[in-house]
Amino acid sequence: MSRPLLLGALFVSLALNVFIGGAFVGAHLAKSKEPPAAVAGFRGRNPLVQAVRALPPESQAAWREGGRAFAQTYGPKAREARKLARETMRGFGDEPFDKDAALAALAKARAAEHENRMAMDRRIVEFAATLPRDQRKVFGEALARPPQRPMRPPAGSDGEGERN
Repeated sequence: MSRPLLLGALFVSLALNVFIGGAFVGAHLAKSKEPPAAVAGFRGRNPLVQAVRALPPESQAAWREGGRAFAQTYGPKAREARKLARETMRGFGDEPFDKDAALAALAKARAAEHENRMAMDRRIVEFAATLPRDQRKVFGEALARPPQRPMRPPAGSDGEGERN
């Protein structure tokens, strides 16, 4: 290959790489400036988070005040319960399989989860008791709403049709 042809090919390759790189960077910057479509109007999956967000800032701060102590007390218990349940289920392939031991371990894990859930319920009710009636009503209604799932785009809207 002649030297002028090689230099020309190198220049074209360099220009193409700069163009493609610029397109990727530009697309990334443009994408980061606009909120994702799925987030607009999407409340999330946790009704408690949404219920707290529906309150005025001073009430939100009051909720957060007890959060750290609660998490320090019940977080390790919740992790231990999940760990016990996972370890039990991973042992389903062990031989000999001890059905009674597996049921007992899962019952222990579920009891710990229930204890944590009851503690959270107590915290929610005790917090609600501190709120003025109008805030308590908003808080309760937000808690009672079922969590929403993100909507899936209709089939074919993203270039993919139905799969056979």
